[in-house]
Amino acid sequence: MAETGKTTCRGLRWALIGSVALNLLVAGAIVGGILAHDRRPPPPMVRDVSLGVLGGAFSKDDRAALRASAQSHGPQFREMRRQARSDMETLIAALREEPWNRAEVEHVLARHKERTVTRLEIGEALILQRFDAMGPQERRAFADRLAHAPRFDRPDGPPPPPQGDAQ
Repeated sequence: MAETGKTTCRGLRWALIGSVALNLLVAGAIVGGILAHDRRPPPPMVRDVSLGVLGGAFSKDDRAALRASAQSHGPQFREMRRQARSDMETLIAALREEPWNRAEVEHVLARHKERTVTRLEIGEALILQRFDAMGPQERRAFADRLAHAPRFDRPDGPPPPPQGDAQ
């Protein structure tokens, strides 16, 4: 009888040790996730520049070069985001006024449109700079990828890729 008690105690002890270890593992994973969350690098500035339908046709290297070029506009993008936040507060206040302030809303929407056009112009300039940096073969390869990229104007999707050796 004494040996059965020792065996049961030993088994219970191992179960307790395993339970504590598992709890520490789970707690460590949670704490690690919380601490690592703040260590992620900020998103690249290029997210403020839309490449539209052209984006998928650029190679990985082209996208990296575009991202690097867009970094030079970082302060301008930050200022535009600051203005957008301020305008959003102004818009919300103007919409809540009774009667609502139509003139202020029109003014805020005009500034929003101006910022959007500015971002599009920056994106266009970056794309054209990238095309200037490409050689003829790179531009042809880009055009081929663009021709086969999904587009909204084709309900049946992109055409099939060319057969054989396309130049």
